[in-house]
Amino acid sequence: MFIRALPGARAFAFLAIGLLAAASAAAQAPVRVTGLLLNSVTGAPVVGTITIEELKRDTTSNPDGTFTLENVPPGDYHLTVRAEKFSTGRVDVKVTAAPAPLTLTVDPEIHYEEVVSVSPEARSAFESYQPTTVLAGQELGKQLDMSLGETLQNQPGVASRSFGPAPARPVIRGLDGDRVLILQDGQRVGDLSSQSGDHGVPINPAAAQKIEVVRGPATLLYGANAIGGLVNVITDEIPREKQEGASGNFTLDLGSAAREAALAGDVHVGNGVFALHAGGSGRHSDDVRTPDGQIENSQSRAAMGNLGLAWTGEKGYFGGSYGYDDTRYGIPVVEEGTLQLTPRRHSFSLRAGAQGLAGTFDSFRATFGHRRYKHEELEGADVGTLFRNDTTEVELIASHRAFGKLKGSVGGWALGRAFEAIGEEALSPPVDQNGVAGFFYEELTWPHVTFQFGARVDHTRFEPLDEINREFTNLSTSLGLLIQPPGLDDHLTLAVSFARAARNPALEELYFFGVHHGNFAFEVGNPSLESEKGLGFDVSLRWRTPRASGEVTYFRNGIEDYIFRSPMTQDEFEAREDEFAGRFPGRDLDDGGDGDEEEQLQFIEFLGADSVLQGVEAHTDVRLVEGLVAEGGVDYVHGSLNATNQPLPRIPPFRVRGGLRYQRNAFQIGGEVIAAAKQDRVFDAELPTDGYELLKLYASYSFVSGAATSTVTVRVDNATDELYRNHLSLIKQFVPEMGRNFKLLYNVRF
Repeated sequence: MFIRALPGARAFAFLAIGLLAAASAAAQAPVRVTGLLLNSVTGAPVVGTITIEELKRDTTSNPDGTFTLENVPPGDYHLTVRAEKFSTGRVDVKVTAAPAPLTLTVDPEIHYEEVVSVSPEARSAFESYQPTTVLAGQELGKQLDMSLGETLQNQPGVASRSFGPAPARPVIRGLDGDRVLILQDGQRVGDLSSQSGDHGVPINPAAAQKIEVVRGPATLLYGANAIGGLVNVITDEIPREKQEGASGNFTLDLGSAAREAALAGDVHVGNGVFALHAGGSGRHSDDVRTPDGQIENSQSRAAMGNLGLAWTGEKGYFGGSYGYDDTRYGIPVVEEGTLQLTPRRHSFSLRAGAQGLAGTFDSFRATFGHRRYKHEELEGADVGTLFRNDTTEVELIASHRAFGKLKGSVGGWALGRAFEAIGEEALSPPVDQNGVAGFFYEELTWPHVTFQFGARVDHTRFEPLDEINREFTNLSTSLGLLIQPPGLDDHLTLAVSFARAARNPALEELYFFGVHHGNFAFEVGNPSLESEKGLGFDVSLRWRTPRASGEVTYFRNGIEDYIFRSPMTQDEFEAREDEFAGRFPGRDLDDGGDGDEEEQLQFIEFLGADSVLQGVEAHTDVRLVEGLVAEGGVDYVHGSLNATNQPLPRIPPFRVRGGLRYQRNAFQIGGEVIAAAKQDRVFDAELPTDGYELLKLYASYSFVSGAATSTVTVRVDNATDELYRNHLSLIKQFVPEMGRNFKLLYNVRF
């Protein structure tokens, strides 16, 4: 009746409804979002990638910093910004029907770079569940030294086990040997550096594009040998990306304290489909000079070469490489300073991978590596002992596409190893080792919280010739939580990690028996050892702003059946000779008691006992004024046997680092002081060491000439010529560490 009385009302009602529907549709219609990306400190435009996380859509800003995102429905979004040499930025934005232009800023990177060793896919170190360190570019040049251990020894939580500089190897949080895994491009090196203090890592750090360190258990992805952490040296021997034309990198490294000279270089050449990589390096040094004189027989030389070829497509790649390295270095003190080691290694690798695939799995990575390693221990011109270690390793990781908020990977791994020693220090019969593993790694992601969980099962079998076989099956698990509080624009991260990690005993812990001069001991292995089972906890707080960045970490690692070197007296050894004869049938029970006084060897047996390692690591950089940065850091680890509260063997001392750095564009100059405390909390007959302070001065400058970028770095290490001793040196009672050392490095990239 009402509508009939007002015949225009019906039309008006339909018109109103239509207008409301049109307005609603217009409000939800996709819009164009524009903006500007700027350096938060200087205000200069930045070229970077802007990603809308919810839409998985990205764009790249222009050289003037402007960017455009098309067809964005109005709503609330999280934008992530990534740019080379800048911290990853993250901001909440609200897109309306008529959005105003955005102004986004990113902070110059001080510490946190992308890391490939912490998860199946690369991620920023700021967003890692575990503490990490990355050395690359000028930062690598400031630390570069003749060995991997010497290069990394001043990084947070890292020390160096040494027998002179040539065989130095990284120690992470007080854990050494078989508990710290050394990788090259994600694959095991295949050497014997974990077995003995006089065995070195056959990698020239000058050939590295970057070096990554993961502190804490990394067994989920890498297995038992990473219960303490890992070091991954990235060299890119097999190209993985399309290459047009030629690019390359060369580094010259000169040092005065050992009359050291090193050269490393690599070249990539490609036509957009195939990419060829050729690389090589060489290093030579004389005896090391200390404030107390030269260390006799500490010279070294090394030569390495590799060649890689790969097919590179739009979504994937497949390639292979071959490399050979030949090293020779002296071992001070042992055998009256006449001993030399001659490591040589053949390396063959295949690698394939793809991203953006259709189906359940959207990416995968497959690797194959075969290493043939050997070295002789030369006593003068005579071969005392020959070591061979051949390994074959296969790994496959496949990442599935996201199911809601769940994204992750599954994988499998296998290892075959053949070890043999012939001669005076053949401490075990030939041993075959075989291992297989399966694992999964998953993440649940919300806008400000990420939860990680995963598990790995490892099975390892040792088969010594004519002795007792051992098999171990171990489960490792991990849980991680990453919190980035809303409203802080990615300036603060809280990372928490729990890991149940397991490590089967190493070959040397099970089967070695006899005089081992490289460890200054008569070693008695134990085929009855059980696997170590660790429960690790890490909590890290990280921050970054235009003026400061840093990280502070507390860690605790409780390890059941921790395998350590337990001393025996000669009387105790002789009283148990019948037991050892049954444990190692056919072995020579010579007690190693003859020889010069300085080479009287301690008897040690590998035993398992519950233990705890815990400590703190912290570092920070603060911009005091434009261009001037103050740096500081501290690390400390405390290790004890639970039953007796005795210190664990060979724990590094408390250490503090502080420095100032001035940087303007591509020029930087600065200095740092590293102070180590006295270490007198020692195990059994282990010798204490005094504290020391070391001063380092450095300057770097990068400049562009045509298509090439050159960087010149000058350094003075131990500038005050301090006489000091490294607590983790096996020969610290005989010789001190290197004295004042002038370094000159030149790097060119094109």
